[in-house]
Amino acid sequence: MASQKRNFLKIFPTLKHSTYWEVDLLAITRQISSGIQFALLPLKRKVYFCVVLVGLCQVSPVSAMDLYAYTEEWPPYNYMVGNELKGISTDILRASCDLIKIKCTIQIVPWLRAYKNVTGSPDTLIYTIARTPQREKEFIWIGPILPRTTWVYGKAGIEATTHNFKDLASTRIGVIRGEATIDELLAAGVPQSSILVLNSNTDVMRMMKLGKVNVVVNTEIGMALNLHDIGMPADAVSKLFKLSEGGSLYFAMNLQSDPALINQLQNGIEKLRHEGKIESIVRSYTKAKN
Repeated sequence: MASQKRNFLKIFPTLKHSTYWEVDLLAITRQISSGIQFALLPLKRKVYFCVVLVGLCQVSPVSAMDLYAYTEEWPPYNYMVGNELKGISTDILRASCDLIKIKCTIQIVPWLRAYKNVTGSPDTLIYTIARTPQREKEFIWIGPILPRTTWVYGKAGIEATTHNFKDLASTRIGVIRGEATIDELLAAGVPQSSILVLNSNTDVMRMMKLGKVNVVVNTEIGMALNLHDIGMPADAVSKLFKLSEGGSLYFAMNLQSDPALINQLQNGIEKLRHEGKIESIVRSYTKAKN
């Protein structure tokens, strides 16, 4: 109801303070459809009801809707450069929203807060997120947008004694609170005592630079940009072994989100992929690393 009122007022702002908004808009349509009830209404209310109905018919529920998206700091997918939010996934989302002509407001917050915001509010979206069995029923999935293969990285020198997941028991692994990596490490047999949970990707990399953790998990392009941003040389870490492969990264929306909005976003992603624009966006972020 609130969204209907907002949509209508975009067309008829002069009715902003009308007391007739106290009337259920569904009841309005029922009264108009009933010739007897409608005939008994005062002329002024008839006019208001007719204008409301026309306004509602003219407003597209998707084009007038705002999308609120939440993300974390995870270069090169989503990250801040000065006051500007950039990244591969960010650019894909904005391009899709531009394509379907909706306004998208993006906020960067700690991952756990983004997760809670989106699971609790319709028409909200979280990214960049791995689609896992544990998360499958928590969201509506839009994508895939990018492939996901993650690697275990250790500080240079650790590769001499760390060859498999069992060896990680004697290391300190930095992970982000609420991320899929935690479940994947535990499923691989890594003890909880070896895992240090932190609030953000920035915290994880800072702790690695300080020597407080000696193992992290990331994608190849993610690790390359993280090292660059934290001021560590590429040879400061070694790629130890693969944690996961064959999965994908997605946008994910609240389960109660508008189906029309979900479908248009998915169609927008597919159109961008078909036209080669997603590949072009990825290339613009990775060419400097090749």
